[in-house]
Amino acid sequence: MNILGFHPVDIILIVGYLALITYFGKRSARKIKSQEDFFLAGRGVGKLFQFFLNMSTITDAGQAVNTAAAAFAKGLGGVWILLAPLFSGPYYWFMSGWFRRVRLVTMAELFDERFKSRSLAFIYACVGIWLSVINIGIANKISLRTFQAMTLKPQAEYTEQEKQKVSLFGEYRELEAQYKAKELPAEKNERFKTLSSMFKKGDIAPWISYTKAHWFYTIYILFVGAYVIMGGLKAAVINNFLQGMLILVFSIMMIPIGLYHLGGWSGFSAKLPDDMLSLFGSGLNEFSLVSIIAYLLANYVIGITGHQGNMSNYGSAKDEITARTGCIGGTYTKRILTILWAVSGLLAYALYHESISDPDTAWGVMSNNLLGIGLRGIMISGILAANMSTLAGVSVYLSALFVRNLYKPFMQNRSEKHYITASRVSIGGILLLSILVAVKSAGILNILKMLPSLNVIFGAPVLLLLFWKRLTLKAVYTQVIFCVLTFGILPGILPLIQSVNQSKWLTAQTTEQTIIRNVSATQEDVDAGRATSVGEKFSKELVVPPAAIYFDKVARSDADDPNSPMEGIGRINPELVIAKLIGINLKEKTPSQLLTIRYLIDALLPFLIMIPISLITTNRGLEENIKRFYVKMKTQVIEDRELDEAELEKSYSDPTRFDHLKLFPKSNWEFCKWTKEDLYGFLATSALTAIILTAFWLMIKTLQ
Repeated sequence: MNILGFHPVDIILIVGYLALITYFGKRSARKIKSQEDFFLAGRGVGKLFQFFLNMSTITDAGQAVNTAAAAFAKGLGGVWILLAPLFSGPYYWFMSGWFRRVRLVTMAELFDERFKSRSLAFIYACVGIWLSVINIGIANKISLRTFQAMTLKPQAEYTEQEKQKVSLFGEYRELEAQYKAKELPAEKNERFKTLSSMFKKGDIAPWISYTKAHWFYTIYILFVGAYVIMGGLKAAVINNFLQGMLILVFSIMMIPIGLYHLGGWSGFSAKLPDDMLSLFGSGLNEFSLVSIIAYLLANYVIGITGHQGNMSNYGSAKDEITARTGCIGGTYTKRILTILWAVSGLLAYALYHESISDPDTAWGVMSNNLLGIGLRGIMISGILAANMSTLAGVSVYLSALFVRNLYKPFMQNRSEKHYITASRVSIGGILLLSILVAVKSAGILNILKMLPSLNVIFGAPVLLLLFWKRLTLKAVYTQVIFCVLTFGILPGILPLIQSVNQSKWLTAQTTEQTIIRNVSATQEDVDAGRATSVGEKFSKELVVPPAAIYFDKVARSDADDPNSPMEGIGRINPELVIAKLIGINLKEKTPSQLLTIRYLIDALLPFLIMIPISLITTNRGLEENIKRFYVKMKTQVIEDRELDEAELEKSYSDPTRFDHLKLFPKSNWEFCKWTKEDLYGFLATSALTAIILTAFWLMIKTLQ
């Protein structure tokens, strides 16, 4: 007996998990008496729970599925979109301490405290909610894709239209393989382009699912909302322990089963092309060493510093060392999980690369095929745990942004109960918006590649305001307005205009390129006469297909008409428009070079705007306020709240109290000399980075 592809045992496990966490949410609701309880769990979270809070909040099933999808589509070179933060570990050691030391509730309050600008805090809250809703939308979309791949409709139940979609997809895959091997007959070239356009638009598919988007999103958000709305961060802290365990289980469980089906590690290795094991990409995808460094700088150094959840994730810790150790423990555990997810993606490729067309569904297809009764229920519970733990944290800090920086300025002097109720209502609205994002969004990888350009909008000014006294409000306003328009609003609006959407230069693609690589022969190569035995090394020509430059994708406006104009799909990449305007020739670039240009412009442009403007403008009337801000940032947090307040008062009465600690005395830079804790933490996190990378490299060598 199956219900939408699930055995009753699986359904019992899923329902039991949902009931348990809902109970914990309801129980936690009784302990919430203030905004600080709801938003920051009373600033009393210890090391163990801080570890699980950080790991679970930054780890969702979307990242697992996306990493597997990236490994499936691009090999190990594709996993850097989530593995790159491994290099940022030493930076996080310092960053987590900064945001505990600032002693605020929301990131928007930084701008109010530093510049006395409620309007800039208002703008940050609006942009921050918008960016986080995009992230929640990604998680929703991935959850849908995974459920769809685990609830497949038998072919005997297909409608005629569904049969046609699947049949055309099979034809497309066959022609695509011929094209990439440079074996596509000339007379089939137009047919391939037609089917390619249909695939990009979602008109053909490899399979049909019982799961429909509208009812899935409704039920999913109802369960998630009920848990989060009741308990706030207190509930998240308690539930994240259970959810963290489930995350570990669902991240590991398919690997031994997949290896068994492939005949062990050697059988797994034999099924993987060499280019799938290239650590920094093969030339066929975007992730080269240089593009990874550019991505790391834009997203995981600059962008992450302005992240909306920093105050919640680290401000809830009882002191600085708790914030630091919880952050590092959670961050590095996630990077280990990222490698496990990548292995799962490679396993999916080895097992099902001929039948899976959409990499986003690789995780679901493998789960559907490999997991038996009960295990599928555990997998779904793990996916829900990962997503719900993330949604809990995200929803809580977004509700804090909304209530404290958008709602409270207009509804002042209300009771704590009133503001907590407003927070719960806002969570419902935020979750509904995230469904809209999931429905309207393009491919998941395209969304993730877009986020660095949005994260730097406030990441850059937050990084500067923490350490540079000379930064002015006018400079921040100019940069924020310009970048919000350029990176956030126009790229989504302009494609709605037909003349833009079908512009010849905006729908331009890179030139098709051919690369020659030494590869190990597969059985297919032997059958085709390209080699004499499996495993033999030989030179093989591989095609790097034309890639869209300014849009996420381009396709014919009418897939069946070879003369119809090309049209852009997704958003415009504004960084590459800027690159074109300053004279960079983009048509001859590889996908990795295009991505590098995008991220370097993302990283540098905000500073090129803010620094010169700050040097020619001033912060009149804010001198005393700025002194108080920076002396507070030098005052170490004490767990005892009364003693901590007393130390702050000492600092406020003598703003020069810690000037002897400045690395650059008599300058406007507020960097301080390292303490022993700083040094030991930096060395330990650097060593952890080296250990994990070495283990990853050794794993790759055993597969080659």
